[in-house]
Amino acid sequence: MPRKFFQIGFNKCGTTFIARLFDMNNIPAVHWLEGDLAEDIAYSKLVGRPPLQRWAADTVAFTDMESVRYLNMPVVEAFREYAFLDQSFPGSVFLLNTRRVEDWIISRYMHRGGSYARAYAQILGVSVGDLADIWKEDWDAHLSGCRAYFGSRPEFIEIDIDEATPEDYRAALSPWFDLPHCPTLPGKKVRQKRASYLPKLERMLTTSDPGAAIPEKRREAVAKELARFARPARLGFESVGFRACSGLLVRFDAAKGEIRDRDNQLLPIRRGAGGRYHADPAFSEIRPVISTVNDIAEVTDDGVYHLDMRRACLAGSTDEKAVAHPIIAPSRRSGAENVFLWPMPWQHRLGSDGLPGMPLRKEAPFAEKLDRAIWRGGLSGYALGEDGPDLARPVRDAIEAVLGARDNSSSYINGLISLRDSSRIAFVAAHADSADVDARFTPDAHSEKALRKAGLDSLVTSKADDDFLFSHRYIIALGGSAGTEDFLVAANSQSVVLKEEDGWKLFHSSLFRPWEHYVPLQWAAADLEEKLDWARSNPDACQAMSDAARKLCEALADPAGRRMHLERVLSDYRSAMGQAGQGESGRT
Repeated sequence: MPRKFFQIGFNKCGTTFIARLFDMNNIPAVHWLEGDLAEDIAYSKLVGRPPLQRWAADTVAFTDMESVRYLNMPVVEAFREYAFLDQSFPGSVFLLNTRRVEDWIISRYMHRGGSYARAYAQILGVSVGDLADIWKEDWDAHLSGCRAYFGSRPEFIEIDIDEATPEDYRAALSPWFDLPHCPTLPGKKVRQKRASYLPKLERMLTTSDPGAAIPEKRREAVAKELARFARPARLGFESVGFRACSGLLVRFDAAKGEIRDRDNQLLPIRRGAGGRYHADPAFSEIRPVISTVNDIAEVTDDGVYHLDMRRACLAGSTDEKAVAHPIIAPSRRSGAENVFLWPMPWQHRLGSDGLPGMPLRKEAPFAEKLDRAIWRGGLSGYALGEDGPDLARPVRDAIEAVLGARDNSSSYINGLISLRDSSRIAFVAAHADSADVDARFTPDAHSEKALRKAGLDSLVTSKADDDFLFSHRYIIALGGSAGTEDFLVAANSQSVVLKEEDGWKLFHSSLFRPWEHYVPLQWAAADLEEKLDWARSNPDACQAMSDAARKLCEALADPAGRRMHLERVLSDYRSAMGQAGQGESGRT
């Protein structure tokens, strides 16, 4: 196995430059991998296996080994596990990359427009403003620890990226790696961008913490209503099993710390020293599960919970979809039996972009916005049915058929038909030339390929930023997959939302009422023209709806209210399952 190289400085310290240095010289390197490197190291250490085995045979250099996900998963800074990596890969070279610490802290705050810091603070359970001191302490401790551990070993290198030239990197690494080519250092545009950080940072740090101004009575009232609505329309205990559940169905025993799949096999999830659960990143499909398990573990160490965290849960919606006993899920159909509602792991995590937290967006007042409706979104949902979505024809199946089946085969043709019958495609196509409605797809690469193959590429546009989206008075929120996943972001704006009523219920559905917080649209937005005419004729009513919706979003962003809400849901679930005596000693 070739000698390994590990970059063990923090992110935002030139890690991409270091990765490119190896790439340019055809030395196999892996960089970040969206957190997979860090999570593999953390999980491997927990279970006592060698780290990075998925990459070790073919990779020389590892850079940016950290993970801060927009889920309830631990912050993992695995570059701080230099001793574990050194023991696992003897003879490796370690590079500690540093910079002026004050600039590093500012850069971290501004990473991903500030959402990185919000997610980081939410995971730690601290205010965004507290991060500067926390990060400075971590910085000092890490640098001291590295220097003490490695001492004068030649395989340990320090580089200050503020002072180093490309030649300095090459010279420092030359005893072990041949690096004749070097990338250029950041140019004038990057430096100008950094100079613009301070005003944005000031706004970020002077924004009040979510929930700070919410009276206790309102907090309790919102939590009570969310918990009430989370309860199923009906409870039942039958012998039908869990065929209606997805492959994500798990059984979480909070007291034992065990997560088992539907075949009673332990999932690759283990609890770390800090109390949060870590997962093997090789099994990316279980991330919604690990996020929910961590949600529960923050509230209680008691109880047994059955979770199905797929986005669209049809369990309990019909006799054919019956389940044996109550489950917890992020969505349900109206009137579903045995389904307790839980916030959607991907969309409704505090600190994420899918749930109000610390919005920094600057907007014009409602009256000064463009008098036009806008929709941007992905290709999802279902084909049009007679009275609503045809739940037997999901768009995801049509996409797979169009891309995967042989051209002109029956599967391919049926996939094309289902794709073109999609409610979203019908909606976007109907407004392609409209002066009043700007509707276009901003799909992922997979869906865009299907649209182009189906000859529908004219319905696609480039992704719009928030400034453009929220320059419009009317934001259309379409459902059709598992609720309007972009609804809360739109509701937390100075615009008014025109929301499609699609039969899906999410954890917050009962709080937002039609004509009080949004303008309701029929399924498939069939009455959009009529509702848009009404909105234009009633600007004061629209302004009042927007104001009321933002107040609800403020309540949903409140961490104390969130905890109160989740505690009540778990207590109700335990009661429904005959576990009423458990869970009174919740975590603090």
